[in-house]
Order: sequence, then structure tokens, then C-alpha cells
Amino acid sequence: MARDQLDAGTVNRVKLRGLVLRQPDRKTVRIYADDGSREGLPVGWAELAPHPYHRRPAWQTVYRSVPGDDSSYWRGGIARRAGYTPMDYGGSDEIRLAIDEILSLARWGDVLADREIRASRTGTYAATMDPVQAEWLAGLDAPKGITHLGGGRVRLTNVVVALFRGSPESQPYVDARDRFHLDPMDPPIPLSRES
Repeated sequence: MARDQLDAGTVNRVKLRGLVLRQPDRKTVRIYADDGSREGLPVGWAELAPHPYHRRPAWQTVYRSVPGDDSSYWRGGIARRAGYTPMDYGGSDEIRLAIDEILSLARWGDVLADREIRASRTGTYAATMDPVQAEWLAGLDAPKGITHLGGGRVRLTNVVVALFRGSPESQPYVDARDRFHLDPMDPPIPLSRES
């Protein structure tokens, strides 16, 4: 497979995150989240351009970021300091590596949570996990809306699940199949919708 073509594994990985991938031409790939708008929210993109040092074509990546000290991200509204950050090392040789960077670094959970709030949707999810993980998760200062039920069971509001749906893969996240990827060394934890 050519380095500038999308492989099935990468396309499936984007779908598993509940994202839409568009490739308007051979030199551009864009990834969008469903924010309720017609076009969707750009989560990140990659463009084939000359590498700044050796001038060979490389995939230049830009991803949606939120500074770690922007606590507005976890409150259920659009993060105040969200923006787009270009990778500054010169680019990837393969498109799948550029998409991996986007999925590993981009944050869009605040937008998904805001959509849940604006639509006045309510509901909860439950999960059973290792009791130590359950205590840790429920003990987080943010996001609010995680309840430790005892015995390794937790309850999460739909807004909290939306926040985790838009978390980067380098951190705990929820995929489109309602599986919570809490620890990369452990299998994902199924979430069950309660209401």
C-alpha cells in the first residue's frame, strides 16, 4: 500500500472513535466529530507538503488541542482556550502515522458534552471495573458526574461519557461501541446505558 493511501485499519479506527474521515484530494485528510452542525467539528487534519528540512513530501499534522490548565474543558461547555496545534517536527512519512497523531493528541469532548447539554439530553451509564480503578475514577476532581457505587461499579452521566468520547487515545476514552478504554494495558470496559 502506498504511504499516501488510507488503509482499512486506520479507517476503522477513526470510525470506532465515532469520527468521520474525509479526503477531498490525495494531499489532504480531514477528521470531523459530529457537533450537530452540517459540516462537523474539525478534530484534526493532515496535508502532504514538503518537509521543512529534507524537502521530501511529508504529512504535516494539525490537531484540536486544549491546554491542560483550561479547567473549562471539563465543565460541559466549549473550552475557552481550545485551538489548533500543528506538529512541529516536520511531518510523517505515512498518512496512517499522521492520523495516529491526531487520534492520540486531539481533544473534542467538550464539544460533544456541550451538544448533550444544549439538547437537554439526560441519562447515565454504568460500568464494572477493578475496584481500585473505580475508586480512582470516582475520586477525580473533574469531570463531575462520576459516582462510585461500590464493588468496582461506577455510574457516569451522559455528559461525562461525551467528554471521554472526545478524549485523546493517549488518555482514558470511550469508543463508539460504548467501551471505556481506561488503561491501555487492560481490555476495554463495557458501558451499559441505564437510562
